Amino acid sequence: MDKHLTIVIPTFNESHDIKECLESIAKQTYDKKNFEVIIVDNYSTDDTVKIARKYSKKINLKVIFNKIKDAEVSKMKGFREAKGEYFMYMDADMAFSDQYFIEKMTVPLRSDKKIAGVFVRFLVNPKHPPLTRTLSYDSWQRDPIFKFFTVSPNNIIVQNNKDYFVCKVSKYKIPPQGLMIYRKKIIENYVKNKEQLIDNDIPVAIFNEGHTKFAYVPQTGIYHKLLRTFKELSRKRIRNLRRTYFPNQEKRLFKWIDWKRDWPKVGIWLLYTHSPFPFITAIYNSIKHRDLCLLNEPAINIVSTYSIIWAVIVNAKNGK
Repeated sequence: MDKHLTIVIPTFNESHDIKECLESIAKQTYDKKNFEVIIVDNYSTDDTVKIARKYSKKINLKVIFNKIKDAEVSKMKGFREAKGEYFMYMDADMAFSDQYFIEKMTVPLRSDKKIAGVFVRFLVNPKHPPLTRTLSYDSWQRDPIFKFFTVSPNNIIVQNNKDYFVCKVSKYKIPPQGLMIYRKKIIENYVKNKEQLIDNDIPVAIFNEGHTKFAYVPQTGIYHKLLRTFKELSRKRIRNLRRTYFPNQEKRLFKWIDWKRDWPKVGIWLLYTHSPFPFITAIYNSIKHRDLCLLNEPAINIVSTYSIIWAVIVNAKNGK
């Protein structure tokens, strides 16, 4: 018998995206009786809740509310309400790439009890804005700066099965990908007395519980309308540092940069960013993928890098 899955979606004024998100869930071939969707809304002032509730006739869906406008807090609230043995969250501007997503993504969990979670792959949607497409060519939708400092799926794949890849994580090879379907009970100890469910900390928490075996399914994925403008890119980088990283810096399990080991790489990255090489790489990638949006990579490097530097300087000046 198929296991039960809970999908949590935090929302605030998402009326322009929530329909596409829920429609992709409603089209799943996976038995509708075996999964639930929990919308955790921050008291939207648009039609987000009204649109979401229309899907209660198609899928097992409920809406709960959270006064604190923080996606990580909403994820935790949804986690505590979840009844599924498997759990995942997704943003309202995400959509499953096909109707077999849940069916394919739960195969590793149903096949091997030692697999703790299944990493989600991001896919390129030709209809998405150029900046979103540029980042989506990375399977974990990372900026080039984050790709430089973190591991990719190829770094942790140890076995190729018919329906999925088996991945093994270690202390220095923990992916920056918190979006996955995982066994809920594994992180129940980690979330005790916590207000936020910080996505990138989840793989570390699972590893700390002694679980090193994960899976990666390349045959399906998620479309994520992540960015539309460079201004939005800068704002998101600064906001994520201010809201999530700095307030929890001492408690964070996942570190994008290990300053004891990676400080030389910081210098290398700064030299690379201000050299001709990003332009050469961008031209190569645009030809390789036949998509001119990839010419945005050098500008993405600059905007992301200096947004992070600015946020770090401001945080240091404030004495935090």
